[in-house]
Amino acid sequence: MNWIHPLYPLDCLHELGSDFASCVARTVETRDALVGPVVLCAMASAVHGVLDIYTPTHRVMPTSLYVSVIAGSGLGKSASVNCAYQGFRDFEAGCEGRFAGKEGFDPSQGHPYRLDDASESGVIALFGSGAKAMAMVLDEGGALAKHLDLPGMCKRYDGDDLRFLRKHEMIQIRDTRTTFCMTVQDAVFEQLLKGKQGALMVPSGLMPRMLLSYATNSVQHISFGKAPQNPNLHRFHDRVRELMNDYRAILQTSGQRAQVRLSPEVEQLWRQADKYWKALPSADDAWVGMEPFVQRAGEHAMRIAAVLQWFTAPQPVIGQPYMQSALTLMDWHLEQALMGFGEQSEAALQMSYADELYAYMQRKFKELGQGAFMRGQLLCNGPKCVRSAANLNLATDQLLQEGKVVANPLGSRKQLILNMSPEFVSQAVPVQQVPGRKLTDFLNGSKFGRPFSH
Repeated sequence: MNWIHPLYPLDCLHELGSDFASCVARTVETRDALVGPVVLCAMASAVHGVLDIYTPTHRVMPTSLYVSVIAGSGLGKSASVNCAYQGFRDFEAGCEGRFAGKEGFDPSQGHPYRLDDASESGVIALFGSGAKAMAMVLDEGGALAKHLDLPGMCKRYDGDDLRFLRKHEMIQIRDTRTTFCMTVQDAVFEQLLKGKQGALMVPSGLMPRMLLSYATNSVQHISFGKAPQNPNLHRFHDRVRELMNDYRAILQTSGQRAQVRLSPEVEQLWRQADKYWKALPSADDAWVGMEPFVQRAGEHAMRIAAVLQWFTAPQPVIGQPYMQSALTLMDWHLEQALMGFGEQSEAALQMSYADELYAYMQRKFKELGQGAFMRGQLLCNGPKCVRSAANLNLATDQLLQEGKVVANPLGSRKQLILNMSPEFVSQAVPVQQVPGRKLTDFLNGSKFGRPFSH
């Protein structure tokens, strides 16, 4: 389905993250929906080794994030990822060529931190040698299929103890943190979902643990008057280096991660949002079947808020601006999940088919001056979604109802003619949003006013 989504809310990454993400987007000339989630994940990769969350339910939760960006070929996936993770290189530099799982490592020299491709046994070797955190970063997501371990990935997201049996020996590894960042082409992602373990991606809980972004279908932000800068020299990386030095100190001293809590006001805001998200499937037909995703939305938002707070301005309590930003980001990512995994109502499908057909007709009129379309022509050469009689009927009925086309002869569907009246000649191709209620609408009447006004 060719849903087109609005810009990723880069300003919710706050001053340092937002400025860096904009710098990368301008330099690589790519979409905010690709860069934004990758930068957020890099922030989590730097924070999760030094910070946990003490939740309102009195448990300790990681600040790790899992992010998957689905983007077409040539959109700058690898370049964006390399820019975002540049600041981790200093920490890793001292261990190049020295790490050996059996021999362990000297924490003062660092350890492999960004892993581009690792088997489950490789991850065990890294953590078994004393590492407490790592970032699994795949700029070509097809590599995931080789080593996909659904239970293992879910346990690492949750920060659970890892238990392995090796030659009659039980290996137990505690207190580790893993952030996951994957950029993947649309076709490769579809193959992953259709593969042997694809049917288990949602039921296992792995996909609901992901912050998803369909960057191919997003609007591209164009900045005028701003010359590209070298993102590798951005002060974003200085903050990453500071956090990695804090992590190194924890390794050297066997210290503990800091903990952050929610203030009473922030907890109330968060509880309102969590309640709203969990009620979506019963309140809006568009969200039926999305229960695994909405149930985890509150946890995601709490993790995002903690990452934003600690990366930007470390405090023992999460402030309201950072939770507001986290809720806005989570709402955006939830709509992306709905686009990829939701089942649309017939009304939403009809509008989608109509929009694609109308866009096709407008392109033909602009390119060839063609304003009349025979039904048979559309069934053979029109957009793929209307190459069936039933779908074409739905799209045609919608366009006739909206007055965008005229039937010839009147009352039939044999030929459709673009409505050339002035109000339709100047009409642009519509931007189709994912249907459903908005968290902003729900909270606008709360005592917090309009919290998502970034």
